[in-house]
Amino acid sequence: MVNQFVTAIVVSMSVFFLSKVTYILNFMPANFSIQTEMTESFFWIPALYVLSFFIPNLRLARSTSVVFFGSVLLVSIFYMVGHTSTTAELGVIFSLLELNLANLTLLALTNAFIGFKEQFVRGETQTETLQHLAYSDLLTDLPNRLQLDRLLSQAEKDRQPFSLLFIDMDGFKLVNDTLGHAAGDDVLKDVGERLRNLLSAGETAARLGGDEFVTVMPGVPPEEAVTKARTILTHLTRPYQTNGQVFHLSASIGVSNFPSDSGDASEVLKHADSAMYHIKTGTKNGVRRFEPSLDAEIERHKVIEREFQFALDREQLHLVFQPIYVLDSGEMRKVEALLRWTHPVFGSVPPAVFIPIAEANSHIVSVGQWVLQEACRQAQQWRTFNHASLIVTVNVSPLQFAQPSFVDVVREALYKSGLSPELLELELTEGAVMHSLQAVQQTLTDLKRLGVKVAIDDFGTGYSSLSYLKDLPISCIKIDRSFVADLGMPRHAPQFALALVEAIVGIARTLDLDIVAEGIETPAQQSMLKDLGCDLGQGFLYSRPLSAVELQRLLQPLTSPSSSRSQRYN
Repeated sequence: MVNQFVTAIVVSMSVFFLSKVTYILNFMPANFSIQTEMTESFFWIPALYVLSFFIPNLRLARSTSVVFFGSVLLVSIFYMVGHTSTTAELGVIFSLLELNLANLTLLALTNAFIGFKEQFVRGETQTETLQHLAYSDLLTDLPNRLQLDRLLSQAEKDRQPFSLLFIDMDGFKLVNDTLGHAAGDDVLKDVGERLRNLLSAGETAARLGGDEFVTVMPGVPPEEAVTKARTILTHLTRPYQTNGQVFHLSASIGVSNFPSDSGDASEVLKHADSAMYHIKTGTKNGVRRFEPSLDAEIERHKVIEREFQFALDREQLHLVFQPIYVLDSGEMRKVEALLRWTHPVFGSVPPAVFIPIAEANSHIVSVGQWVLQEACRQAQQWRTFNHASLIVTVNVSPLQFAQPSFVDVVREALYKSGLSPELLELELTEGAVMHSLQAVQQTLTDLKRLGVKVAIDDFGTGYSSLSYLKDLPISCIKIDRSFVADLGMPRHAPQFALALVEAIVGIARTLDLDIVAEGIETPAQQSMLKDLGCDLGQGFLYSRPLSAVELQRLLQPLTSPSSSRSQRYN
């Protein structure tokens, strides 16, 4: 209504002033001064341009102003063409020129100003939009991780106490897998809306990504934060509905506080995450306050998990090699390549810690490819020292073995290193071999055609079926160290361990397979394994895993187990 009212004023002013200039020029009595009338009457003309151009969204008013300017100019031109004979008329013409020049100047200035203003407003709007996109989650319209980091940094700088809730939705993956990602998005929007409705003044809810959310509560003590977290949990466990289907989800919520849990705001976020993780891996659907004594190991594990992602690129990984000897002759027949990780802060991280992490996040595929290439390269380098028959064995994870391109990866590693295929042996677990037998058999057949040997590692701990095992192109089985540990102590050894080792040897003999015993640590174990008919052995009795340089010294000349036992604590 305001725009319509102002537009009506502009149109009325335009009609009035145009009519008046026409009247003054053509019908004004002779005793009146045209110049004076023009000066007094058109003093308000600038207001017409101000109203039409400075107020937004007055397109009709702006068009009217332009038409008004053109009409006055035409009326002035018609007057000038027929009135140039007297001095008085020349004075009027001069006044008309001034009037039109003033109108042109005002029209140009107001038009230029409004153009600048609109450009400025558009720029400000675009900036605000980009900032909103940069600091907001596009799906839920909650603040994102970047905005959360800014908020936490500011709170830390101001030393403003706050409690933080780390929320993870339980069972959300099942929604995505069964109902589709569109339904999952609807659920996340609903979760964001529920959190937004539960916020008090000054509190912030943010989405970190996936089904993880964070709520920051300034000035709220930990005990009150736990109470609020339980209220949030109650609302988040209410039924969800999407695509006509109703289902229930739960949530795991961790609570931490600044500065009581940490003076570092980012650490407070980690603490809440650790507390949530404790719930997530346990009963789920609960609230838990951060406890330093219980959550320190969880946080260390999560840091190690994050750091391992960069271990290969940062050249923190290396290989060590453990010799495998012929028990009867003492000849070093093979070396097993073993992966090690030395972190600049944590030091040497045990394989039992980082290998499961690598397998869980699929980094084992790229790391396993590097191990294969590095082991082949090192084995080829040993060949230059006249150790032509030394076989290198490489452990292969089930995930790596299941890759369609695995045989090509092996072929590439052999090609790049120049190593003969018969000097490479791949160690697979029973689980990897017995999964998807048809595909496994094809892969093993391709490896055999390539000339590469395959061994079954930790034999006896899995679930091998002998009916399938006899049909697979396998060259060696390795007896797990857990069965070897009790050998040599017949009074204390469980009878099933001795019987199992004897059975494994009998199976291997029937299938014409080599037998390697792992974890030999005492002469009694060595003697018992020889008596049982085991071919090869490795363990601390002979040598601990050695670096490539240390093993090279051991290979000059090739030594027997008896002469190498002095190396076992190197």
